[in-house]
Amino acid sequence: MTITVRTTTSATPDRVWTVLSDLRSWPDWLPTVQALEPAAPDAPDGVGATYAVKQPRLPRARWTVTDWAMGRGFSWQSKSLGLTTIGSHELRGGSESRTEVELTIAWRGPLAWLARLAYGPMTRRYVQSEAKALVARAEQVPAR
Repeated sequence: MTITVRTTTSATPDRVWTVLSDLRSWPDWLPTVQALEPAAPDAPDGVGATYAVKQPRLPRARWTVTDWAMGRGFSWQSKSLGLTTIGSHELRGGSESRTEVELTIAWRGPLAWLARLAYGPMTRRYVQSEAKALVARAEQVPAR
């Protein structure tokens, strides 16, 4: 059970990665993230990093980075009884003047059907909003 949103931006892949990979700044510009707190504030972002994430109309969740491909994207997951939620953020087909972004939420486990039923439409709106906000931010923030 997966929700995928794809979009394209005129921002370079480096610029999009700079915005996307700065997880700690997400609450500043991403309307679907109210708070994001690293479990180990001094540890670098990357595989194994864990965050407490609060989103509107959702309970606080613990997300752990499971894949970190510098400049190309990352995946993380949140587990609860009977359900694993997997978020994937990928940059593809980039050139110096165009980047394709793919954001995905997938539910796995015996309660995946219930998550899709209860949260499917809201999650699709959230992921669409996140893609739009990422593009807007990447197109306005200079690359580091």
